[in-house]
Amino acid sequence: MQLVSIAELQQQEYLSNQNSVLHNIDSRIKLIVLIITIVFAVTSSNYIVFLVLELYLLLLIYISGISVKDALLRVLVILPFGLFIAIFQPFIQPGDILYTLPFGINITLQGIQFAELLMARLVISITSIVLFSYITPMKDIAEAFRRLHMPNEFAMIFSLFVRFVFLFYDELNSIRQAQASRCFSLTNSTPYMWKLRQVGYLFLMMFLKAYERGETVYASMASRGYNSESTIYYSKEGLSTNSILYIVIPIIIMIALTLLQYFKII
Repeated sequence: MQLVSIAELQQQEYLSNQNSVLHNIDSRIKLIVLIITIVFAVTSSNYIVFLVLELYLLLLIYISGISVKDALLRVLVILPFGLFIAIFQPFIQPGDILYTLPFGINITLQGIQFAELLMARLVISITSIVLFSYITPMKDIAEAFRRLHMPNEFAMIFSLFVRFVFLFYDELNSIRQAQASRCFSLTNSTPYMWKLRQVGYLFLMMFLKAYERGETVYASMASRGYNSESTIYYSKEGLSTNSILYIVIPIIIMIALTLLQYFKII
């Protein structure tokens, strides 16, 4: 039994710590550009706009040194979750009826168009998130949340998650290895209830270790003067030229696309 999601998370964290033009951009700028791109995509309904944005995002992925193929595969892996929502739209959106199915179920033209629009928006949003995750280490994401004055509780929870997700993965692996050394396997011929009991022990041990680790960490933080009003000091650094260009270029592209739509050129 492989925990693929954790392995992919480790691989993603490794890739996000590479050295490239995009990796070295200020994490706050990358987060702002991510939000702007998603907002612009979900408020647009022009497929030429979607095509231009997608090509620009793929160009950034190429510049970052990340495999475009791997990035597209990651997008395709996530996309079915959105497809599950879009697939019902032709049946629930009112409009011109194209087909009538048994039990009074209708497929409408407007529903199909909305499903296509939804999928196009999802592709842009997911691609921008994949790019962001590939060029921004998780610790930098937590720092960006703090420096952009996100709610302190949210930033703290995310920061703790970043610090301990891999630690808990190691703890889980240790418990699973201990069980494997005692010949435990879900595929062996032992009684089903005994297997369920062993899986229950696994989750119980993880809960106890998480509780113990949390108490230890809190005691350590409290002994150093931490409280709910504590803040973290960050040195004030000016934005690099690359960081400025990273936010200016997409804004110019979005303004240009908006003007082209306004004058009905596209």
